[in-house]
Amino acid sequence: MLSPEKLSFSPSFSIVDVTDARLQRENIGQAFISTSQKEPINFKTGIETAIKKFLSQSLSNKETPLLLRYRILDFKISESKLPNGNFSGQVQLKVAFDRIGKKDTVFLTETTIGTSFIRSDPQMSNSRYESILGSIFGKSVEYFDKWLTLNGSKHEALIKGVKIIFLPENDANDNDTIYYHTRKINWDDFRGKPTNTRYGAAIFANFAYGASFQVIDNYIVAKISTKTYMVRGMSWVQPNALSDYALAHEQLHFDIAKVVTERFKKKISAMQADLIIDLNSMIQYEYLESYREMNQLQKQYDSESNHSIYRQGQADWEIKVKKWLSEKS
Repeated sequence: MLSPEKLSFSPSFSIVDVTDARLQRENIGQAFISTSQKEPINFKTGIETAIKKFLSQSLSNKETPLLLRYRILDFKISESKLPNGNFSGQVQLKVAFDRIGKKDTVFLTETTIGTSFIRSDPQMSNSRYESILGSIFGKSVEYFDKWLTLNGSKHEALIKGVKIIFLPENDANDNDTIYYHTRKINWDDFRGKPTNTRYGAAIFANFAYGASFQVIDNYIVAKISTKTYMVRGMSWVQPNALSDYALAHEQLHFDIAKVVTERFKKKISAMQADLIIDLNSMIQYEYLESYREMNQLQKQYDSESNHSIYRQGQADWEIKVKKWLSEKS
């Protein structure tokens, strides 16, 4: 039986599972029981039970949010006889620490610890073996405590939540792109060639986003940039459609794209995830859904206003979109 080890720290984690993941699990080695005879070394209750009991007794019993699996990758004791008749022993332990979460178990770190001893008695007492083994198991959890101090606040598997930060829109207009936040559109922005002579004008309005992720102080920090823009080279107007009323119709298409951008931001502002890859996938999914929403609203707007010909329908949409834009925050 292993006696509890007095540790040099107050743990902020609990080891709730011990797994023997060694390739060779028959025993943990062989020790001399006489000057010429060896026998296998084993724990009577099994390695997993013995070490789990030792760790639970050595660590405090207080509840902690960080639950761990102690995974034994290698553990062996070997002894050899020295020329002077003494016995030289080596102990090696390789162990991995895994975070146990609600949905998954994630590898955190691993360590290899070794120690050696010399004995003269051909039958070393069990208490001496227990002391050596208890010390090496204690050092392994002390290693993890130090690792946690250095890495805990920036390791993705140990996060407490998600923080979404929206970066200000600061893109500058260029020869082919007008950004929504800079100004309203004018007819000079429509520089493409007409592609449908049934209509007087068409605007190519769109929105996009960019994202970067870091783990800072136990949080996934997602910095999100969005932009709502129109492409001059893909927007066009017929010479006979150059009126303020027609321009207002196209501006409203641009406004609808901005409405969807703000709705997209609102959707992702409350997202929570355990891993960056999951959060990124969730944001990508919402972007695709928002893109579909934008296309649907643009079609609905043109249908209900008959491409600006039905003036009451145009007026209704102007009221509707103005209300939506006021709700963006």
